[in-house]
Amino acid sequence: MTSWQATTFLIGEYYTDKEANPVFTVADGLIWLSQSVHRNSVVRKMEIMKMRGQPSLSGLHTFRIDHKGVNVFAPPKLAVPSKEPVSPLESRLQMGVAGLDDMMGGGLPSGYSLLVAGPSGSGKSILAHAFLVQGARNGETGVIAAFEQRPKWSRGREMADLINNDQIGVVNTQPSSLSVDEISRLIIAEVNRLKANRVVIDSLSGFELALAPTFRDDFRESLAQMVSAIASTGVTVLMTSELEDRYTDLRFSPYGTAFLTDAIIVQRYIEVDSRLLRVMAVVKVRGSAHSNELRLFHIDDRGIQLGKKADDLEGLLGGRPSQRLESNIEKD
Repeated sequence: MTSWQATTFLIGEYYTDKEANPVFTVADGLIWLSQSVHRNSVVRKMEIMKMRGQPSLSGLHTFRIDHKGVNVFAPPKLAVPSKEPVSPLESRLQMGVAGLDDMMGGGLPSGYSLLVAGPSGSGKSILAHAFLVQGARNGETGVIAAFEQRPKWSRGREMADLINNDQIGVVNTQPSSLSVDEISRLIIAEVNRLKANRVVIDSLSGFELALAPTFRDDFRESLAQMVSAIASTGVTVLMTSELEDRYTDLRFSPYGTAFLTDAIIVQRYIEVDSRLLRVMAVVKVRGSAHSNELRLFHIDDRGIQLGKKADDLEGLLGGRPSQRLESNIEKD
């Protein structure tokens, strides 16, 4: 058939790629398809075992079969900038929360990745939505991949209108048995479609639960590759992460991935006079000065409202602050 210059597809059913078969030797290319079942999750994978005379992308690649045919999700590649990059500290993005830009030294540097960590209900998603809405007000487009709630209705009419007007793109996270490569491709495709400046992933905890179980063991490594690939497109990335409020254990990410991000904002609950209050702090902004204050904040119909610094309290990170002695306040 090759002597007739015909390109030929040979299809066979084999149970293992270790099985000796002369067809494997004669063929110029060999594509191996496999399917694994874990609990109720079905994952299909593809591997290019051989492609004579030319390089191929090694490793297993997940794929999905739908009404359009076969969609292969290869690991995302780092984008090559088309022009000389500008120092991120020279261009900063507004966060959409009054007072937070000042705490971050003038806003979030363009092209940075930001992790917002805190317990359930502390306001992480509200902060993420404010970040996207502020971008739209400044004429910027954004993309959100929401794994816990529908972004269209979670923050009222303004968010819904921005989505309807294609100022904010929504990544479909509903398919079952997702892979990190699939989500990466969907996010980058939406970024390219809208020429987006801002990306939100809300949240990493929900993201992990949406993955097929077979991908969860390598979640940390895959997440690092995804963040690098998305950030290489030049967008600014905000991710939220659910944390248990363990007051004796100060952590910023349940996955040990805090070092991957360029900036971190942490939110905590505290008890004061038998009331549950919220505090926020900027933990780091790489290469930039930032505030080290712990600021009280509350949430109302307008979103997050930053309050004063808790000068008269100490032990805030322990969850049960106490009044500072007057002599200590005067000494400070």
